[in-house]
Amino acid sequence: MSNGYSDVDVIVAPATPFRTKAPLAIIRVSGEKSLELLARCFQPRHGELKGSWRVHYGDWIDGEGMVDDVVVSTFRAPRSYTGQDMFEVSCHGNPVFVEAILQSILKEGGRRARPGEFTMRAVLNGKMDLLQAEGVNALIDCNTRYQAGLIRRQAKGPLVDFVHRQVEEILQIQAHIEATIDYGEEDIDALERDSLGGRLAQLISRFQKLHQTAAFANSMRRGFKVLLTGEPNVGKSTLFNALVRQERAIVTELPGTTRDLISEEIEMQGLPVILIDSAGVRQTDDVIENIGIEKIYQTLEQVDLVLFLSAAGDAMEPYPRLRELPEEKWLHVQTKADLQPSDGENDLEKEGRICVSAATGMGLQRLESEIVLRLSTDFEDQSVYLINQRQEEIISTVIQQLQNAYDDFDMGFGEEVLSSYLNTARQQLGELTGETTVEDILDRMFSNFCLGK
Repeated sequence: MSNGYSDVDVIVAPATPFRTKAPLAIIRVSGEKSLELLARCFQPRHGELKGSWRVHYGDWIDGEGMVDDVVVSTFRAPRSYTGQDMFEVSCHGNPVFVEAILQSILKEGGRRARPGEFTMRAVLNGKMDLLQAEGVNALIDCNTRYQAGLIRRQAKGPLVDFVHRQVEEILQIQAHIEATIDYGEEDIDALERDSLGGRLAQLISRFQKLHQTAAFANSMRRGFKVLLTGEPNVGKSTLFNALVRQERAIVTELPGTTRDLISEEIEMQGLPVILIDSAGVRQTDDVIENIGIEKIYQTLEQVDLVLFLSAAGDAMEPYPRLRELPEEKWLHVQTKADLQPSDGENDLEKEGRICVSAATGMGLQRLESEIVLRLSTDFEDQSVYLINQRQEEIISTVIQQLQNAYDDFDMGFGEEVLSSYLNTARQQLGELTGETTVEDILDRMFSNFCLGK
């Protein structure tokens, strides 16, 4: 087994936070002799400790007597999370009891599990593949139900299916090329060369599209950054407070009240959003205010979406630095729409502006929907996603190997070189799914998991 791990040991770890008091705590134990250990530490109140996939109520005991009254759930291999014999102890959530139970298990021959060791055993025992295991960790770390839904869809196997289809395509290309090598045929003719070149180009395109989902997944983890900008007193802070649903930013009639960037993490229709309020952009001799304005210019390139605000009756147009951004990266929002005549509002809507009033709530729902649409539109129909840095790095390597193969093939290099690049790409894809994963990669991956998983 991987360095530092042994599937013979009985391992134990809390499956719930245990350093603070809580109503309940759960302790997880797995290993070939775990149920034998349980019989030495647990006395059922009713009947005997027998069978499997059962729940028992009784007393947890150690050398000093009863520790706590607990509920124990037992699972026999292979029908358990790890594929081994397992049990879970539900006790009172006082750290005193949790630590006493842990110590009694350690004295009986168990050892503390390393981060991710339970899930690692599940992978090695065929209970889940490597991508599903990464999904477990991603679910624990996710911030919204929308994000959890994406992760669960990946757990059903679409990424593995996608990879297997691409590997089959690579194998078919290799088979054609290696037949030429093995049987000493003449060089591939022009028609075949065009066909193989086209298939390689399609492979690269499919993996590039997959790689683009990594940016979306990164934003889902850290939050999509949305910046509010515009001239002073157009209602940026008022709209900011309305969207975060609390008085987070100071609102006054004085221009330049907001001097620095203010941010707040919120959930917007399932997407994690970091909303950023900023100083008003204007010509000023105020040194501190100018520093704030320069920060805005620097932030424009760093955020996922910019909301440019102008007030009702204001002829202010987006400033040049904003117009340098792609159109899909910014929205023109007309604030104080309750002060705008209805016919004027319609004209502004036709110009592509979204009219809102933070005072009355008018247009806020539509604004939120448009923000979510802009942030997710490129990926809403995507069936497969990359959910972490390891997956992103592997797909980057695959793309590079396929691109090398395509470039060399296009320049007329020998088939042996092309086949070597394709072999490397296939090996990387095997590491992605865990089918050809080496032990040190498993160690690094599972070290990022929490205890008890």
